[in-house]
Order: sequence, then structure tokens, then C-alpha cells
Amino acid sequence: MPEDATTTQDAEWLTRAVYEMYDAYLTSDRARADSYIADDVTIWDTEHEPLVHGLSGLNELRDSRPAGSVAAVAGIDVTDPVVDVWGDVAVVRHTFVVRFVDPAAAPERVRNTAVWQRRDGRWLVVHNHEDVLPA
Repeated sequence: MPEDATTTQDAEWLTRAVYEMYDAYLTSDRARADSYIADDVTIWDTEHEPLVHGLSGLNELRDSRPAGSVAAVAGIDVTDPVVDVWGDVAVVRHTFVVRFVDPAAAPERVRNTAVWQRRDGRWLVVHNHEDVLPA
């Protein structure tokens, strides 16, 4: 079934949003990153085993991390996301490599799957799952 223009535009917007979220992280702009995340999001995080519930739970997790952890990241290299849109639900999959400032620190390869939902005309992440890949 061919994609319609709206589906293509949504997929392009979602792809840009992925890059925007990483840019927001790297610049410590939590408000900008959070603008893409639903208040009732659920998250499987790479470094925290229990399922995170809600944006408030995500912020508690963020606040529990060592100070300066963002400063330790030199960059995040994202592969082109694979995006499927079905009406008001989308699934976005990609991998990325985290490069660290410390040259002795091995880069970390991660795969990510995010479920997005259009709510009140805005796309928001409603579930996110990340896995660190073997070295």
C-alpha cells in the first residue's frame, strides 16, 4: 500500500524529532527533550532495570545519575531511523553510538525502539526501549 503525503510528512517529522531529542540531551536542554515525551510514558532504560513510569519517573532517574554524565559524552551518532506510521501511532527504530570524551572509554552501541502517539495533534513518545549492544 503506497504511503500518502501525510504519512510521509509524519515520518519525516518523527525522524527529525529523534535527532532533536539527542541534540537536546547533549546541550542539557531537558525541557526541549521533554516536549517530545508523554507525561504517562513508560521506559526501559539501558542502565536501570525496572520499568520507568511517567515523565516524573524519568526525571527521578535522570536526577539519580552522577553529575556531569552528559559532559562525559562527546557525541551521539544516530543511524537513519526506520519509521512506520499507522494513523495516530508510529514506531521508530534506530541505533546509535555514544562517543565519550575520555579516549580510553569504549564507544557504546545502543539500539532504540520508540512508540509514538499523536495526541491533540502532537506526536509524543509513549514508550521507549533501549538496549546496549555487545562490544
